[in-house]
Amino acid sequence: MSYLGGQPGQPNGLNGWARLVGLVGVPGVISLYLVWWLTAWVGAKLDRIIQLLEQIAWAVRVVGS
Repeated sequence: MSYLGGQPGQPNGLNGWARLVGLVGVPGVISLYLVWWLTAWVGAKLDRIIQLLEQIAWAVRVVGS
């Protein structure tokens, strides 16, 4: 049986990134990177918002009790 890039489990010089580019193409890799970057950016903002809300809730509980 013929395998693309050699037998499974044998080193063939292609790392995971090269396989990804081969699978989805350059526009696909760019799209995946932008989605990853956007979700990381939004996630960081959400983490900060949640942290501030927790601090406010803690302050209200301390003053209220």
